[in-house]
Amino acid sequence: MVDKIAKMFYGNLAKGKILGAHCKDCGKWTFPPVAACRECGSRNISYKKISGKGIVHYYSTSILPPKKFAKYSPYAYGLVELEEGPTFLTMIEGLDASTPEKIKEGNENLPAKVRAKVSKKAGINVVLFRVVK
Repeated sequence: MVDKIAKMFYGNLAKGKILGAHCKDCGKWTFPPVAACRECGSRNISYKKISGKGIVHYYSTSILPPKKFAKYSPYAYGLVELEEGPTFLTMIEGLDASTPEKIKEGNENLPAKVRAKVSKKAGINVVLFRVVK
């Protein structure tokens, strides 16, 4: 089941569509999509396009990024809350993660609105967010 959901998710990313899991029982969203609702445990899930709108609450960077993402370092990695409700950690463009001082300064100006986009990084399609003015 997990493989089927991952194939569906990444297949849609290749088409520029970002999907989340919407529970038909409790109405909550889960992102990235999973087989069962994280809120109530129901498997009565539909996979729908998310708005892509969200808010970044804080960010940092990694001193040891995964090998496949090392060439993009330093990059901002922060907590995004989607308009639909779920929160998760993800890469964010438009925030300065070059020094601890810049990260501190950037966090003092949060929260900020962000918008999702599909981007090819390390040879795979990923969802990242961009700060919107």
